Amino acid sequence: MKKFLFALYFLCIHLLVFSQTPEIFKGIWKGQDRYIFMGENNQISIVLKEYYGWYLDRVCEPEHFSEIKERRRNISTGKKGIEITTSFEKISKSDEIWELTILYGKKSKSTIPIYIEDNKIYLDFLVKIPYSEIQVDSNAYAENEEKNIYGYWQGLNTSDSIQIHERNDIDNIISWYITPQGTYRLRFWETNMKNEDSKAAFSDAAMLYTVNKHIYSAGQNYTCVNGKSSNIRNVEKYQKVPFKYQINEQSSVLTLKGPYLVKLKETASAQDLLNIVELANSQRKPDPPPLFPEENLDWHWDLINELEKGNEIIQAVRERQKAFGPRAQDIVKKK
Repeated sequence: MKKFLFALYFLCIHLLVFSQTPEIFKGIWKGQDRYIFMGENNQISIVLKEYYGWYLDRVCEPEHFSEIKERRRNISTGKKGIEITTSFEKISKSDEIWELTILYGKKSKSTIPIYIEDNKIYLDFLVKIPYSEIQVDSNAYAENEEKNIYGYWQGLNTSDSIQIHERNDIDNIISWYITPQGTYRLRFWETNMKNEDSKAAFSDAAMLYTVNKHIYSAGQNYTCVNGKSSNIRNVEKYQKVPFKYQINEQSSVLTLKGPYLVKLKETASAQDLLNIVELANSQRKPDPPPLFPEENLDWHWDLINELEKGNEIIQAVRERQKAFGPRAQDIVKKK
């Protein structure tokens, strides 16, 4: 009985530790088209910037958020927010590379690789995998400012956004082998093969380059060869690196695009997020510019009135108009 209680206690402690949101994720993150808040106990809230950014819609949030600040019911914002939760798994020992899993109920989920640096979240990046085939002499180092770019850079099953619904896995993962002799593009495609720790290789002249045969990322396996083969075919070679990138200080991660989200340092709580929403939604979008520019026109009202004299139909219309407000000539006279 004591052993059972001890095991149960250990299991509860284990679940408690791994059910908490990692400190690096906590807070309010701002992107081009959304705010994302991550709080304690895997809570997540997603606020979308709709109507060209003029309205913030509290799409996903825990139920108790409506107790902090009441939801505005309108054509965009529903009576209740969608409730989703998260879990986190760190997949790198040296860098802040994680797999964020979003749970949309009991049967639906999405796993998204994420890289965090300087309070910024990146979704499109490559990870350096060390191999020893690259031989670079001192002259090559001196000629190339980005000497740390050389090596095998592995892609991941990345996503272009953190969505409010289940994502689709990408069809192909593109990895790059960068050497002083050239840059090689390697394509990995989805497969039902069992993920194995085996190698595949390709050659260029007298050089033979070895990489991992499979990439298992965000719950999906990818391969660069057919069946049991270890020979990589259809490798594309470039003389220079054909894409823009930023390399981190450790030369271990290449980011291919700018940050997807940036953490707001001054605000960190659910109350802060709801205050941002309320302030933004209290603002009024400026009126659009007039279709026609204003001009000082002389409408010759005296001439118009003279022409209307004796016309019973027009005079009857003028009488009915008085019930709706002044005529244009009355407004001009007041000015």
